Amino acid sequence: MLKPKLTLRQIYGDNAVYTPRTPYSDNPWMMDDCHKLDALTSREVAIADIPVLVHRATQTAKAKKLHDLAGLAWIEQPYTYETQEEYLAQLDAWCTEGKTIVCQYLHDAEDMNRNCYWMDAAKFNELNTKAYIDHLIDSKYVPSRLNIELYKLSDAMKNWKPPVVLKPGDDSPTSGGYGVIICQNQDELTEGLRQFRMNGTESIIIEELLQAKDNYSCQFVYSEALGIQYLGASKQMTDDNGIYEGNVIVEKVPEKVIEVGRHIMERGVAEGFVGVAGFDLIVTEAGDVQAIDLNFRQNGSTSMLMFHEALGKPVNKFASYASKGVEENASFFQTIEQFIKQGVLLPLSFYDGDYFENKVASRFIGIWYADTLQEIEQLEQQLL
Repeated sequence: MLKPKLTLRQIYGDNAVYTPRTPYSDNPWMMDDCHKLDALTSREVAIADIPVLVHRATQTAKAKKLHDLAGLAWIEQPYTYETQEEYLAQLDAWCTEGKTIVCQYLHDAEDMNRNCYWMDAAKFNELNTKAYIDHLIDSKYVPSRLNIELYKLSDAMKNWKPPVVLKPGDDSPTSGGYGVIICQNQDELTEGLRQFRMNGTESIIIEELLQAKDNYSCQFVYSEALGIQYLGASKQMTDDNGIYEGNVIVEKVPEKVIEVGRHIMERGVAEGFVGVAGFDLIVTEAGDVQAIDLNFRQNGSTSMLMFHEALGKPVNKFASYASKGVEENASFFQTIEQFIKQGVLLPLSFYDGDYFENKVASRFIGIWYADTLQEIEQLEQQLL
C-alpha cells in the first residue's frame, strides 16, 4: 500500500478532526461553485489518518474502486454531509465532544466556536490575510505594495501605473487566486477597482506586478513534536488572470527559495502557528525571491508532496478535472480507471455526479506521476 511521508495525525494530534470545506458564509473572494468545493473535501483523506468531514458524493463505490486499483488504502469516512445544515450540525457536535477541529478557513463564530480550533482562531485568520504579510516577514521579500482605504484611493493612484495587482486589504480570506486582479492596462485597472467597490471592500492592496521567471509553492509543516520540516516545493500553474490551475513537482528548487520559505515559516510559528503551510514565492528575472501570498493551511499540492517519494517518479503533477456533462460521466470514470491501471495516475478524490437524484458532472482530483513532464502532458491531453 502507498503511504505518505507524514499524516495529518502526526501534525495535529490524535484528537484532531479535519474539515476542508470552505465556509458557507458569503465571501466575494472565494470560489462559489458548490460542487467543486464539495469535491475538494476528500482531497486530503489519503494523508489524513484522522476523521475528515467529506461530502457523501465522494464516498461511493466508484471512489473506492479507484483507490483499490491504485493500491491506496480506502478509509470510509465516518463523518459526511450533504447539506449546509448537516455540515454545521457536525461542526457543532465535534465542538460539544471536545474535538480539536482543523480547518482551511475561519468560520463565522455562530457556526463554529472559536475555542474548538486547533490554534488561536483569530491568529489563524490573520496569518492568512493578504495584508498581514507586511507585518510578518522582512520587507526585502515583499513586492512594492500599498494598503490603503478605498476612499483615499484616488490620490494614491497618482503614484501607481499598470501593470499592477489588486488584492483585498481587509481580513477576508481568499482562495485559488480569487480576489487577486491582475491589471495590465488602465482599462483593466479601472474595472478592477470597480469590482472592489461593488463588493464593499473597505481597503485595497496595490502591488507591483513582478516579472516572474518561476512561481513556487514552497511548503513546510510544524508541530511541537516534529519541529519545522521542509516538505518540498512545486511550480504553480495559473491562467492569465492568476487563477490557480495546478502544480508540477520539481526536483531542483533554488536554495534561496527554501531559505525564504523557512524564514516565513519561522515567523508564523513564532506567532503561534501549528500545521501545514505553503508560500507562493516568485523568482524574478533578476533572481530575487518575493513572497506574493502566504497560505497557512493545507495547499492543493500538499498531498502530492506527501506522496512524491512513494510514487517513485521524478515528475508529479497535481490537477483536477470535471466531465463535460452528465452524459459523459460514465466515460469520464472509465478513462480515469484506465490511467490508474496504467500506473500513471493516483486518485485523491472522485466526486460521483451520478450520486445525485438530479445528476451533475463528475469531478476528479489526483496526481500524475511519470519520468517527464512531456509524458504527463500527453496523458493529460488524452483525459481532456
